[in-house]
Amino acid sequence: MNTESLADYLTIPGKTVPSFHCRVGKNHNDRQPQRANIYGYPVPSVQTPTSMSVMALDYFASNQTGGNILAHGDFDYIVIGSGFTALAFIQKALDLDPCARILCLERGGFWLPSHFQNLPIPFKMLKFCHGSCPFFGGRSTFWSAWSPRPSLDLMRDFPESMKETASHEQFWTEAKELLNVTPAAHINDGVFGSLQIAIDCILERSVSKIPTADYAESAPLAVGRRSPTSRLRLNKFSVPGPLLGILERQRQLAKTNHGAPLEIMVECAAKSMAKGDDDDFVRVVETSKGTLSWTGNKTRIILCAGAIPNATMLLNSFEGCRDTVGKRLTGHFVTHISARCPVKNIKGWKKEDTLQMAAAYVAGRDPKSGLQYHVSVTALNSPNPQDDAEDAARECPDYAAAATLDQLIDSEDYVVFVCSAHGEFSEKNPKNHVTLNKGTDPTCNSSIEWWDETSHGWSKTKPAVDTIRIPGVVHESSTCFMGPKEMGGSVDELYRPHGIENVHVTGAALFPTAGSWNPTMTMCGYAQDLASKLHELKVGPNCEASDCPGLNAKVTLDQTRTSNVGLASTFYAL
Repeated sequence: MNTESLADYLTIPGKTVPSFHCRVGKNHNDRQPQRANIYGYPVPSVQTPTSMSVMALDYFASNQTGGNILAHGDFDYIVIGSGFTALAFIQKALDLDPCARILCLERGGFWLPSHFQNLPIPFKMLKFCHGSCPFFGGRSTFWSAWSPRPSLDLMRDFPESMKETASHEQFWTEAKELLNVTPAAHINDGVFGSLQIAIDCILERSVSKIPTADYAESAPLAVGRRSPTSRLRLNKFSVPGPLLGILERQRQLAKTNHGAPLEIMVECAAKSMAKGDDDDFVRVVETSKGTLSWTGNKTRIILCAGAIPNATMLLNSFEGCRDTVGKRLTGHFVTHISARCPVKNIKGWKKEDTLQMAAAYVAGRDPKSGLQYHVSVTALNSPNPQDDAEDAARECPDYAAAATLDQLIDSEDYVVFVCSAHGEFSEKNPKNHVTLNKGTDPTCNSSIEWWDETSHGWSKTKPAVDTIRIPGVVHESSTCFMGPKEMGGSVDELYRPHGIENVHVTGAALFPTAGSWNPTMTMCGYAQDLASKLHELKVGPNCEASDCPGLNAKVTLDQTRTSNVGLASTFYAL
């Protein structure tokens, strides 16, 4: 690849400036070859810049580049969406072949550079975002970061091909490395410390006392990376930074003829696709900015927009998909309960002078239905609630289920527990679907006090179910699950909708059942697997991996069929 003759739809932004001291001299900027009208001299520069116009200079396709892409762009992969699975697919595809030409389409713009909990505390006013988040990075800027690894027996009714893929340790290793999944007990940042150890020990000893529980573990969390000279931080993982990091790496490789630049178009919604008249290859993608079209068969479309948006795209595009896509919708319902108990009840732990937190994961199954549940347990003790409020907000693994300042005040001598229970919607419920628009209650320890949102205070009486159940569904799944068409499946073993050669689906849409486990790490593993399989198809068994010299460079819902087993019994075990 010769950068001097690089196609006009493959742009390489100018070099980034690492510090102010690198901005001196005559040849420091290769972005603007003409010295006229640079930095506002001799005439003022743009007086009304937008966030997109500024970002386009360094990261996203400009209007001019976008026009060239629509006019005559030629890509190996068109990735629709910019969330977790987009990152996982792009990362793996470019690791395997840095010369792969990839275009990423995001319907929204650039909003947050990181997870909102990593930003100053006033960003808490953004609230919690249910459903899809139509901005660059998707829901990764709002997620809870819990990343458990489901065992194969929890993948109920998954096809053997998916189970076989997940049976290899490398599948999980690569997904964990991508998200930097770390047990809460290993964070040890001064906030996760002694209380974490105590809660882990208590649950390990007591999990057998919870009638429906299978196991408990220190919470596996996707967190910020450790620098060589500092300890690990609970800097919650989100996509924008790593994806732009890949873009920067590809820029460097492209400038030395060792790779292709990654192109990202924002504020560009993909609306539908169209197959050719004579075969099953898609060669047209209609977008909000115009029509993407090509003539060959090499381009593959990777749907990374989420279970419901992926299904909607297929329903809008292919009549043949309407027999199966959207007929099944699963996911998780969520219940939040806050409680507290005296510090003296936490055996083996002595109150400290600073904020202490712990995060644990408890999983089990309803013995009658076999449906799964898990409880994300966050525990904290704040000796100085007013002073600790900011750290508590930043470090809570799940801000949607965080202790409030009202709950921490007057709880200095208590450990406050905030539990988020996830139960699965049954895949057998026909009332759950996507279409186009035309339990038991174990007795609890008497020392437990429950937060009652109705009275906005602590009470020894458990709150009513309708005050703790969150409306809607999270972790939506199964809208185009993998399996034979005659069994209701929408996607084959190469992640393709039946009858379509070059469209591939990622995410929890592929899962026949939801389980109760947070799906993000598993979704990323399958997206990485898709990239590996497509790379193998591209190069063939007897071919070199690539001729690229840089190869070795590094909704309708029914909540009536749910149960709430196990939540109160978690407190009982403590």
